[in-house]
Amino acid sequence: MLNAYGVHQGVLRKLQCSGDNLALIDASWIDLVDPTREEELAVEAMLGLDIPSREEMRSIEASSAAYHANGASVMNARVVGRTATAALQLVDVTFIMKDNVLTTLRYGDPLPFRTFVARAEKTADKIVSGEAVMVGLLEAIVDRAAEIHATVGDELEALSSDIFLNDGSATSSGNRADLRPVLQKIGRNGDLASRVRESLHTISRVVPFLAADGLGHAAGDLPARLATVSRDIVALLDHNGHLASKATFLLDATLGFINIQQNNIINILSVASVIFLPPTLIASLYGMNFKNIPELSWAYGYPYALALMAATAILPYWFFKRRGWL
Repeated sequence: MLNAYGVHQGVLRKLQCSGDNLALIDASWIDLVDPTREEELAVEAMLGLDIPSREEMRSIEASSAAYHANGASVMNARVVGRTATAALQLVDVTFIMKDNVLTTLRYGDPLPFRTFVARAEKTADKIVSGEAVMVGLLEAIVDRAAEIHATVGDELEALSSDIFLNDGSATSSGNRADLRPVLQKIGRNGDLASRVRESLHTISRVVPFLAADGLGHAAGDLPARLATVSRDIVALLDHNGHLASKATFLLDATLGFINIQQNNIINILSVASVIFLPPTLIASLYGMNFKNIPELSWAYGYPYALALMAATAILPYWFFKRRGWL
């Protein structure tokens, strides 16, 4: 799909576009989302350079994530967004800046793109060029990363309460002594935080490239906004490290509680085996088929054996209970 946007009085306006080069002349931002081959060829003809394929985007080394080609600045990044599976994954995005026109190529639908479009179509005197679109997208991506961090932080805080305030014996879902859902939630949030971290690292390589490419000395507030994005990335990466440490700590604590629960189960089974060992021994003794067992012809032999087995079971139980082993 090919979307083209122009700027009118500081507001982003979507252009009617059929994929023809002439329809893209007034565009300040060309957005390719899972493009067809015809759409790729139309944009390549306008830009005068080859657009990287999906496989090429994934195979680009980190050191080559931003480069110049045929008078264009090409920057590759990864953004957390939803894919065809509706799960939050890292979406490969290529930003191409040439002649103050921004072209984006992506194979997913990250929320920051939709958020930026919705805001830019309503807010006047903010969008003046493709460079402003680029900075606005970076701001939206960083804001989305901050939102995900807040969500992950809240989730981990709730899990911390489940684990420690309930002494690891129950969760808020009422699922007593089953910490598997807690492990799944910790793993899911830790994985999401790691995806955000990778995304921020890729964006952190794009920002200085833009600044060195002239945007850092551009007119207006773009240099200041770009500097703010850079500072926000540093702060978010630091916060991400804190979230990763907390997730690891909660994971270790949960595994520790699971180990304690397993030890308690083994302890109970061991005590139970000790309790029932003497009655079993007595039953085995009087179950032997020898003729000269003294109690064999005794009228009270059967209740005597039952009472003896009960006593040998109750006494160990009383002893273990008194020692606090049960």
